[in-house]
Amino acid sequence: MIKTNKQVGTFWTIFFAVIAVFAVGFAVYLGIMTSQRDSYVKMSTVTDENVYKISRENTYRQALYLACDGMKNMDANLGKAVVSDSPQTQAKLLTKVAICASQLNEQFGTLPVEASDKLMHCQKFVNQTGDYAQYLVGKLASGETLSSADKAALDSLDDVATNMYEFLQAYAEGDSGMFMTNGTGMGGVGSLSDNLNDVDDKEFAYEKLIYDGPFSDSVQKKRIRIEKPLTEKQRKAKLVELFGAATYVGAINGENKLFEYEVLHGRVSVTAAGDVCEYVADDGGEANSITAKQAIAAAEAFCTKLGYDVRGIWVSKNADYATYVNCAPVVDGAIVYPQLVKVAVGGNGKVIGVEAKAYLVNRGIDLPEFGALAESKANAKLADGLAVTNATRCIAESNGKLYACWQFECERDGRQYYVFIDSASGAEVDIFKVIKNTEGHTVM
Repeated sequence: MIKTNKQVGTFWTIFFAVIAVFAVGFAVYLGIMTSQRDSYVKMSTVTDENVYKISRENTYRQALYLACDGMKNMDANLGKAVVSDSPQTQAKLLTKVAICASQLNEQFGTLPVEASDKLMHCQKFVNQTGDYAQYLVGKLASGETLSSADKAALDSLDDVATNMYEFLQAYAEGDSGMFMTNGTGMGGVGSLSDNLNDVDDKEFAYEKLIYDGPFSDSVQKKRIRIEKPLTEKQRKAKLVELFGAATYVGAINGENKLFEYEVLHGRVSVTAAGDVCEYVADDGGEANSITAKQAIAAAEAFCTKLGYDVRGIWVSKNADYATYVNCAPVVDGAIVYPQLVKVAVGGNGKVIGVEAKAYLVNRGIDLPEFGALAESKANAKLADGLAVTNATRCIAESNGKLYACWQFECERDGRQYYVFIDSASGAEVDIFKVIKNTEGHTVM
């Protein structure tokens, strides 16, 4: 059919009208999308910036925490190297110092003060200490011994490490956002740098208390021996007798398979034989007002209730929370350290926590006979400059081997140490230094 001119005109009119409408609609669409895009870009920019700042703050804080831990270990190993009289022990400790120095240098470099001259003395101290430790290790390896000047130098380095650790720890426990001001900058950097620069002049006073006992970490990969496993019904009945109620939660698979229960006012994990490995109360208790003697009595009574024949031997009181009591068997007058039971006692005198893995792992082990070395002869093996405040017999563990030792509590220049001398050979088995912190003292 042949179209008329009128029909052709109408067709093109409609066609261009449709195109026009489409063009207008597309333009509106582009406008909306552009607006949304711009808005998204702005929002995305703000969000990404905030995420970046938070991530950066977390990175800095983690580095500071790791620096605290590294400085604590350096402090402990320096102090132990000073009071050690065994070249083998000294070499081992100084190697650890060198490793700590390397790790610390990495952490200080991560902090946002690396461009500041005010942190240079800290990094210089760490580097020099690591270099000096390596030098002394080489000296010992060649058959030489540490001179009095060497020990004096180590003692001086130990003083600085102690001050640095105490300050870093206090600073790390401060407010979050220490490296940022109003979420936009790093205003805390100046404060951090200034304080680190003055750390040599700072003195810190904390309570002198013992928080943890020696040889408490020697059971990480050991298995608990189970002689008579109980049924689930028998385990539950045992827990009901101990705690008043028990609801099975599930099994905990690991180096040692444990079974978890909810009990009255807390949770407990037990072995297949129903022995309590860990207990944590829901209520942390009241303000800490009990005496150390009361805490020991409560801890010993609770351990007896659990069937653990132990005595309180180490005590640390946290003024705001709890008193920690480390208990262990005492056999023929000797403290059996490999069988520690750690107990936390709340301010109301009730036990709010128990950790008995070491006791369960090492219960029933054969203990070494005490050697013929008299206390006076063992005392003579101690390094010069140590003032002995107390001596007792104990069973200690080092590198997987048990030793019957003389334990000497010593002081030197206001610092406290525990030196363990093998009662058979007279060799130095181990040294622990009491490290000050806000929760008392940690024995390292």
